Amino acid sequence: NSQKSVSFNFDKFTPGQSSLTLQGSAKISSSGILGLTNSAQTTPNVGRVLYSTPVPIWDSKTGKVASFVTSFSFVIETLKGFTPADGLIFFLSDPTNTTIPDNSGQGYLGVVDANKALNKFVGVEFDNYANPWDPSYKHIGINVNSIYSSKTVKWNWVSGSLLNVNIIYDSLSTTLNVVVKDNNGDQLTTISQLVDLKSLLSEKAVIGLSGSSGDRQAHDIYSWSFTSTLDTTTTNNIASF
Repeated sequence: NSQKSVSFNFDKFTPGQSSLTLQGSAKISSSGILGLTNSAQTTPNVGRVLYSTPVPIWDSKTGKVASFVTSFSFVIETLKGFTPADGLIFFLSDPTNTTIPDNSGQGYLGVVDANKALNKFVGVEFDNYANPWDPSYKHIGINVNSIYSSKTVKWNWVSGSLLNVNIIYDSLSTTLNVVVKDNNGDQLTTISQLVDLKSLLSEKAVIGLSGSSGDRQAHDIYSWSFTSTLDTTTTNNIASF
């Protein structure tokens, strides 16, 4: 019996964490908060954190696919007097996508190159600016290979308030479930969609969180955990005994 499992839990962050890769504007504060973008910066900026080791998503020998659960808590805060923009996304991407793509600032959330036809990723976005491709309201969306969300739900975002997110992927039903709660544990919204990770991603994927500031907005991660299980047991036939 063989399992390819990945598990980590950061209830706060410490600078120089070797299992995490910080990119762009991302910085860890002395108080243990991971700031993806810098609201003091007057130009648009992107910051990302990746788990440094690609995660097994499916197994070509058995055809089996991983199930996973990831949880994170975050605050998006816009400086007073500025336009809220742009948002944050949890993503699983091709293992070759180890750097911030070109042309991926602002509404492209640090995951999509605006000039490329194909961007291989699956993501859950928390978007507080309506770009031309977005619905006209602030929203939580599920994204598959595109910055156009395939499904969205309205998000009553409040600047500076802490949100807790649970994303559960069940490989048997291929369902991606997202549950969002406020700091008191009250459920605010849910969204779910069928997503076939095996047809969309390579056998291993890079996982991360990306924040994109269009106009003086901080995207702060307070905690992040992830657990995946991929059972790679092959069914033995009699001949192998």
